Amino acid sequence: MHLVPQPLSHLLARLVHECSQGKKEPIFDLPRHRFYPGSPVDLSVSLHGRRAASPIGPAAGPHTQLAQNLVLSWLGGARVMELKTVQINDTLQIPRPCIDAENVGYNVEWSQELRLSESLAEYAKGWLLLSALRKLNPQGLRPDELDTLFDISVGYSLQGIQSPQVAQWLDTMRDARSLLQTLRDEVPTDLRHHLADELPSELSGCVTLSTFHGCPPDEIERIVEHLFCRHQMDVVVKLNPTLLGFERVSDLLHNRLGYTDIELDAHAFESDLCWHDALAMISRLEGSAKRAGCRLGVKFSNTLVVKNHKPFFPQTEKLMYLSGQPLHVLAISRAAEFAEATSGRLPISFSGGIDQKNCADVV
Repeated sequence: MHLVPQPLSHLLARLVHECSQGKKEPIFDLPRHRFYPGSPVDLSVSLHGRRAASPIGPAAGPHTQLAQNLVLSWLGGARVMELKTVQINDTLQIPRPCIDAENVGYNVEWSQELRLSESLAEYAKGWLLLSALRKLNPQGLRPDELDTLFDISVGYSLQGIQSPQVAQWLDTMRDARSLLQTLRDEVPTDLRHHLADELPSELSGCVTLSTFHGCPPDEIERIVEHLFCRHQMDVVVKLNPTLLGFERVSDLLHNRLGYTDIELDAHAFESDLCWHDALAMISRLEGSAKRAGCRLGVKFSNTLVVKNHKPFFPQTEKLMYLSGQPLHVLAISRAAEFAEATSGRLPISFSGGIDQKNCADVV
C-alpha cells in the first residue's frame, strides 16, 4: 500500500458537503459521537509563545502525513499537530507490512513515505482544510476552542538538515503565503469562501528534532544551534528511552511489567546519549536559545530500539521500534526525572502509550 495525496478541491468539497448533512452523519467517516464536544473549562496552553486551545494532538507518524488525517485529528479534539518527520532521503523503500499494533506497537518505518514537495503540499492543504473547519465549526465550539498549532518534525542528521532541499523546505514552512495562495486559487470559486479570508505567512515556527539512535551528542547540539541561527525556529529535542540505561529498562520491561518477549538491543544503549550528557547538552542549549531569541523544549520520548523477534515483519529487518504501553512507563519515568532535574524550566511534550485512561493524568 502506498499513500496517494488527494487534491485539495476534492477534500474540501467532501468536507463542506458532509458538514451540511446534519448532526448524525459522519465527516471523513468519523462518526459524530466521536467528535470533540468542547469543554466547559479553558484547556488552552501556550507553546513557545503560541496559543493552542488544547495540549492534545497526534505525535509525528504515518497518520500525520496526509491532510485528511489532520482533519480527523482536529474533529477528535487535537489542537497541536506534530507533522510527520521529513528528511533529505525522501525516496525510501519501506518494507510492507511496516507497522504492527496488535497489542504492543512495533514498526520498521521511520521517515516520510512522501517526497519532500508532497509533504509540504499536504501540510499546507491540511492547514487550509483546518481553516475551513474552524469556519464551518460542525461541533459548535466556542471561538477560544479553535486555536490550532502545527509542529514540524525534521531529522535525522546535520548534513541532511543543512542540505539545500531541507533548508528550502523549512524556509517555505516559515513563509508559506505563496504556496497557500497557489493552493487556494486551485479551489473552485464556489468553495473558496470556505477557506481562511487571510492567509498566514507562517505554517509553523517550531521544529521537533528527531535524530538516529546513536547520533553523537555534539551533532544533536550543532543541529539545534543551526535551527536556531539559520531558521530562527524554536526547537524541541526528542530524547530516547535509552536514557534510563540498559539495566533499568530491562528491569522495568521484563521484571516489573512482564514483557519478557521483548529483546533489547544492547548496542542501542551503548551508542545513545546518556543521562548526564543529555542534561549538560540541554543546559548549554538553553544558553544558545536565549542568545538566538528562540525557545527550547524537550520531548519524551522516541521509540525504543528492540530486536525483531516476530514473524510479522520481513526477516531482513533485524531491529524494530517499540511504542505503546511499555514505552509509556519508560517515557513517563524519565520525563518526571527530567522535570525535577531542570526545576521545570523547559516545556515538555510527551508521547508514548497515551490513551483515554491516562491522558488527563499525564497532562
